[in-house]
Amino acid sequence: MKKWVYAISVVAIIISCTGKNNKAKEQYEKAKLLFEQGEYNRAKEVIDSIEILYPNSFDEIKRGMQLMRKINLKEYERNLAYADSMLQVRKADVERLKKEFYLEKDAKYQEEGNYIYKTEKNAGVIKRSYVRAQVSEQGQMMISSVYFGPSGLKHQSMRVEAPDGTYALTAVIPYDGARNFSFTNDGNTTEVVTYKGPQMMSVANFIYNTPGKIKVSYEGKRPYSFYLDERSRKMLNTSYELASAMRAVKDFTREQAIASKTVEVLRRQIAEKEAELKK
Repeated sequence: MKKWVYAISVVAIIISCTGKNNKAKEQYEKAKLLFEQGEYNRAKEVIDSIEILYPNSFDEIKRGMQLMRKINLKEYERNLAYADSMLQVRKADVERLKKEFYLEKDAKYQEEGNYIYKTEKNAGVIKRSYVRAQVSEQGQMMISSVYFGPSGLKHQSMRVEAPDGTYALTAVIPYDGARNFSFTNDGNTTEVVTYKGPQMMSVANFIYNTPGKIKVSYEGKRPYSFYLDERSRKMLNTSYELASAMRAVKDFTREQAIASKTVEVLRRQIAEKEAELKK
């Protein structure tokens, strides 16, 4: 009697395992179909469920892992194609925008030059208060608040404001004789404060995206304000576009390298695992 009970139990276990294996195979086939239809996220979910629901279905789990590699390969191939395409577009943007600038660089003393908007090439000695911009060869945008007048402001930051009261501020740059410096000549004081990258990005974004009049205020020992003229706005916005395009080229170049390397690794892994699965 005990032998019969044991035999029945064994048969029941075999039938149960066989049933589970069949269901695991059905899940794998479902994932494969979703993969072929380009439904990669849904295919991933089904693959993940195989190991959770049928942990003893080793063959289907292995096949599911291989299918997951193929999904990842397709996604990275797509990323690579996108990065390749956008890299060419943004490179073209950089070359087009550079035509609006000249490169200021003293090869003897400077490792990195700056792109200056063409209207500033023959600006000469500073004898006016205005906002100017430049872009480094590495794509970092800089804004300078320039003051010229009979008495100093000792300003350390800049504020830009729209008629509706919305505004943006630069970072505060204390006087250091370099990025914040001043001098007096013929009874007039000149002050120049330079803000780099994140220190000025909120102001650059604001000017670029805000139509209409923009009030510029230098924050210092005494108040000083003026309205941004069209010449300066054009210079700032074109510099903003150049810096954005140059940063995009760097970003897409990095994405391209990562995707290319990942595709190479996945292709090798898939080929190796295919050989194992055929054994």
